[in-house]
Amino acid sequence: MKSIFLFVFSLAIILSLVSFRKENLDLNKLLKVGGLVSAGTTADLDHYKDPYDFNLPRKKQTDDIVAMAITPNDQCYYWYSDGTVTSGTTNDLDKNKSTYDYTLPNGKSPKDIVGMGIASNNYCYVWFSDGTVSAGTSKDLSKFKKPYKYSLAPGKTPADIVGIGIASNDYCYVWYSDGTVSSGVTNDLDKYRSPYNYSIVFDKTHDEIIGTGIASNNYCYAWYK
Repeated sequence: MKSIFLFVFSLAIILSLVSFRKENLDLNKLLKVGGLVSAGTTADLDHYKDPYDFNLPRKKQTDDIVAMAITPNDQCYYWYSDGTVTSGTTNDLDKNKSTYDYTLPNGKSPKDIVGMGIASNNYCYVWFSDGTVSAGTSKDLSKFKKPYKYSLAPGKTPADIVGIGIASNDYCYVWYSDGTVSSGVTNDLDKYRSPYNYSIVFDKTHDEIIGTGIASNNYCYAWYK
């Protein structure tokens, strides 16, 4: 009788542990739920890949993301409003590096960021709402270049920007909330091509775009709330 009692007691403990582990795993998954990401061309942002889920770092929300960018070797970096940055993949935002701090040029704050991109030399460019752009590393965003002025396509303002990406040839693409995109250089964002129309995931709006990035194969990724 005693052995039966011990067996039942042990089994109950095991089942409780399994249940606790499952609940924790489910909770962890819940805490990391993010939004959607797609991949396409500059004019068709889901041409290559239909929307799929992405996971956030713990305690982060989609609204915490201020910008993202993709390196020449396809590492994805994500900057947050609390002054931290992570590195991962298109669908797992901290797979490669967990949160660490980043610094901005003097007088700038994370809420001033309107877009970011990483060039072929791994310089991280960050565009601000006051019409300036700087360049640095993922954790020191003005290490290489202090803020200098940039211009947009006629009729556009920094507030219209929903995403920026730098292609493998260092062309800078800027997507706007009115459904158009232009391309140029870091300080002249329609130098190469004036605004033309782009399409997004069918059930999303342009204002739901969190940000964009361009991979080494020139796939354009767009993240949505």
